[in-house]
Amino acid sequence: MIITWRDRKEIDRALPSFLETVKLLNGEIIIVNFGGDGKMLNDLISDKIDYLKVIHVEQQEFFHKTVAANIGASYASNEILFFCDCDIILDPIQIHELCTKFKADEGFFGNLVGVTETEVNSIGNNHVTNFGYELRIRTADGRELKIVDQEEDSENGYRNAPGLLFVKKQDFLSIDGYNGDLLGWGWEDQDMISRLTLGAGLKRVFHGYAQHISHDDEARTGNYPEKDRWTSRDHMFRQALRNYDNNRFKGTYQSDIERNRHNLIGF
Repeated sequence: MIITWRDRKEIDRALPSFLETVKLLNGEIIIVNFGGDGKMLNDLISDKIDYLKVIHVEQQEFFHKTVAANIGASYASNEILFFCDCDIILDPIQIHELCTKFKADEGFFGNLVGVTETEVNSIGNNHVTNFGYELRIRTADGRELKIVDQEEDSENGYRNAPGLLFVKKQDFLSIDGYNGDLLGWGWEDQDMISRLTLGAGLKRVFHGYAQHISHDDEARTGNYPEKDRWTSRDHMFRQALRNYDNNRFKGTYQSDIERNRHNLIGF
């Protein structure tokens, strides 16, 4: 289980469910502090530190989720990787069911169906109570992608959760991990789904729900260079789509590990 982090207090509430989940899965928790306040993190997790692997990536001006995820994966000892945000309260039984569902057969990766917010209408919608979109891509070699993404429904708190990802490590490495060329908030998770589907030819399975600890946009985008989430997502999507159109489906795992190896402080 790989958690990327930078100055987010929500991990304190989420961590008990993480520990229950990895106990059920016989797994491990790897926290990647990408340029955040090490003392703050230690204060939030100190009573559980014996059950965690913590990696500090120093000298980082901005949070970079994709690079942090790649670094975390490089420390993982299990054949299945579970990428999870630091502000998620998991249902261990449903996570175990999803893991069992997708790992039995080759050619699959997994996502949770969605999450519900701990505070309904946490993003402060006004007249528009629900926003979502459906994306379809078909490539020249016959592979097809369908992504349905929904922002929080202000009436019931439900939304999709593309960042809660289960993938076999061999499949993750086959596309060279996350794409660290995408910096910002809003498309890094969908990009991984797109490349696993269109690049690696895998199928996605869905199962289970979780809770998202609600927060404002400052917590969402404050550690990125672009603070407006709509602008950030649009830029990242267009950048990723150019890659797909040029048949480029590789990430930056190897180069991220090499470039940051001198900035890492392990466990």
